[in-house]
Amino acid sequence: MNVSYDLASRLKGLLLRSGPAFMSDRWSAPRVLTFMMTYRCNLRCTMCWQWGEQGLFHQLPRDHETQQLDLGTLRSVIDDVAGEGTGVFLWGGEPFLHRDLMSFVEYVKSKRLYCSINTNGTYLPREAKRLVDLGVDAIMVSVDGPREVHDRIRGMDGSFQRIADGVEALRAARNGHAGKPEIIVNTTISPGNQHVLLPTYDTVEAMGADRMILSQLWFTTEQIGRANEAYFREKFNAHAGSWRGFVMDVSVLDTETIAGQMREMSLRKSGMELRFLPDLHPGQVGDYYDRPEEAFGKTRCFVPWLEAEILPNGDVTPCSDRPDLIVGNVRKERFQEIWNNDAYGAFRRAMREDGLFPYCSRCCGLWSH
Repeated sequence: MNVSYDLASRLKGLLLRSGPAFMSDRWSAPRVLTFMMTYRCNLRCTMCWQWGEQGLFHQLPRDHETQQLDLGTLRSVIDDVAGEGTGVFLWGGEPFLHRDLMSFVEYVKSKRLYCSINTNGTYLPREAKRLVDLGVDAIMVSVDGPREVHDRIRGMDGSFQRIADGVEALRAARNGHAGKPEIIVNTTISPGNQHVLLPTYDTVEAMGADRMILSQLWFTTEQIGRANEAYFREKFNAHAGSWRGFVMDVSVLDTETIAGQMREMSLRKSGMELRFLPDLHPGQVGDYYDRPEEAFGKTRCFVPWLEAEILPNGDVTPCSDRPDLIVGNVRKERFQEIWNNDAYGAFRRAMREDGLFPYCSRCCGLWSH
């Protein structure tokens, strides 16, 4: 890992965890700057909040779906954080559908910044060698099960094989490159794979991943969503409708079966690192789904101080998975001005003073720091 990124990350996290006194309205440069490179995706994964069965992006106007920032604007944002040790995270949609992705990655790495890419993996076989040559630090791909299960959930025959070929190409190309990029596989638990989590673990291990993340579903209920909508309307005069992409029936999940497989996974001896997200004990899985308001002791989210996301149209939002509040646009002003403007400060102040917003308890960001 890039040393400056690692040190900056640890310091900023330590300060915030020391207490609310450090959670000011203004803050130093973000620990992670996320770019949603495009709304477009070539897959239709069943549980995805973007393009899944309840996905928000189905409602996008056609001209919005094709929006993406030009290379000059992307570079100008990097220039604003290049001296701060900020890590860069690229995703989508499917980031490889952005016409300038590789040129942008090259620019990010020319500034010696940590760079990771989250992809569905279908373009990896074609791009693996160049990603290694550019010095990308981490590649995250999604594997939802053994071949047939994965392809069914992802909605594309052959998508599993593309990932397997891409991981193999990455491993072959990174010899002599200090083990970079790290190959991370994310598996999201869903109704379609809940009974094959152990075979999925074996599949990911056989692929040669460095790390596996087993993620619970990120979900909400209509009651929680509407409460959050009311809060945002009153607090920020903003429409907060992103929750609709996360409403799903989790009663179909067999939490005892899931927990049992998690226990067995944690006992496996392997050269592959395993992480549960959220970092729950298997005995807490039932409560995670039965009590969606339960935050398991967390009272604040640190994302407003540590991260920012830039959307394909240039809008900046403090929360990647819940892009309801827009605090500026990098096509109109510099990112460094947006990061500590009044709107961003108001968002941080609300989190500091009010604590978690109604829908925060099942958001990835809450559990990532």
